[in-house]
Amino acid sequence: MRISRFYVDHPLEQEAQFELPDAVAHHLVRVLRAPAGTALRLFNADGIECEATLCAVSKRSASVRCGQMVATITEPPIRIALYQALSKGERMDYAVQKATELGVAEIRLLNTQRVDVRLGGDRLDKRMLHWQRVAIAAAEQCGRVSVPTIHRPVEWPVEAPAEGQALVLDPETDTRLSALAPTDDVAIAVGPEGGFTADEVQRAQAQGWTGLQFGPRILRTETAGPAVIAAVQARWGDL
Repeated sequence: MRISRFYVDHPLEQEAQFELPDAVAHHLVRVLRAPAGTALRLFNADGIECEATLCAVSKRSASVRCGQMVATITEPPIRIALYQALSKGERMDYAVQKATELGVAEIRLLNTQRVDVRLGGDRLDKRMLHWQRVAIAAAEQCGRVSVPTIHRPVEWPVEAPAEGQALVLDPETDTRLSALAPTDDVAIAVGPEGGFTADEVQRAQAQGWTGLQFGPRILRTETAGPAVIAAVQARWGDL
C-alpha cells in the first residue's frame, strides 16, 4: 500500500509530536478516513522528510509523531526557473503542476502584451494562494522534498538572470537547445496564448535573454513550459 506524503510548515525532528495543519488533517480524517496508527510521510520547506505515525484523530484535528528521518534525493542537479505568462483557469494550474513535477525551483509569473487575464488585489492574492497549493499537492504526489516558490506577476520583459542560460521561446529564431553550452542553471520564459510579440522578444534579448526555437509545432502556453523543462532535464538534468 502506498504511503501518503504531506507538506507541513513545521520543524521535523525524530520523536517530535504536533498537530497537523487543518487542511492536512481534513484530508486524512474526512477524505482518506485514516485511523490512528496510520503510517505517513511528512516533509517541510527545509527539504527534510520523515516517516510519521498518526497518533490521535478527532473530527476536526489530527496529530502525528515523527519517526525516522528519510534521505530523499529527488531534486534535479540543475536549477530551473520558469518565467510563465499568466493564463486563465485550468491552463495555469496545469503549467504550475507539471513544472513542479518536473523539478523547477521557482515559477515567476509574467504580465505580457497578449495575456488574457490580469489580476490584482484580493483576486490576485487568492490565485497566488491557490497556485501555491497546486504546487504543494504536486510535490506531495511526485516525491519531491522541495516546493517551488511562486512569485507575483511582473511586467515582461525583465532582466535575464546573471548566471546560466536564460531562454525565451521564439519560433522565429534558429537557435535550438542542442546548440547551447551545458549549464546547471536555466531560466525559461514562456509566452501567453499567441506568444510574445516581436517587440517583447527583441527587448528581452536586449536584456540578456537568448531566443530558443523549440521545434516546428506551436505549443499551447500550458504545454510549452513543461515540454521545454523536460527537454532541458533530459539534456542536462536527471531525466
